[in-house]
Amino acid sequence: MADSDTKIPVPTQLGPKDERRRISDRKMLRAATALIGTKGTAGANLAQIGLDAGYSRGLPVQRFGTKLNLLQAVLDAIEERFMQQVEKRVGDKRGCAALTERIRFQLEAVRDMPESAGALHQLIVESTGSFPELRPRVAALHRAYRDNLRLYMRQAQEMGELRDDIDIDQSVRAISGTISGLSIQAIVDGTTDRLGEDAEFVARMYVARVSRTGG
Repeated sequence: MADSDTKIPVPTQLGPKDERRRISDRKMLRAATALIGTKGTAGANLAQIGLDAGYSRGLPVQRFGTKLNLLQAVLDAIEERFMQQVEKRVGDKRGCAALTERIRFQLEAVRDMPESAGALHQLIVESTGSFPELRPRVAALHRAYRDNLRLYMRQAQEMGELRDDIDIDQSVRAISGTISGLSIQAIVDGTTDRLGEDAEFVARMYVARVSRTGG
């Protein structure tokens, strides 16, 4: 899937006006994602986002109201898109098999969706500094990612695949932290092309650590 295909929730039935609004929202969020990834939140000027999306300078303000609302909408779109793709990637797999695919996908997504990954990195960093109003939304996104990992570990536990001494919450924190650290390192170093190999290594390492069979 192309990195520019930011997903917006689609109502059950759309009239011409609703469809135009959906398309314009998608284009503005796409433009915002690109600007944030290259220039940070300071460079994500609402007027410029409107122009880059092919609309008026005032449309982002009319549609989102404030920069904070727009940045939160970008995070909403990134989270929704990620979760949709996780569901597709995991498919019918459960337990350790699902956990393996989930770990691989998150790292591969950073490689394959550079605009979204770059924007998310900027938003995470700036939520702890120049834009603290974003911190609750960023924290919620991290919780959603960890909850998703926890789901597959719980499945593995119910299926008898996990070792008895495994602390699921600790494992989730370790897996999530490793993925985040490798992702940020690759973005900063410009080595996201290597994340496919890293994804395989991390998935095998952690699944071998927690499973009864060792892999």
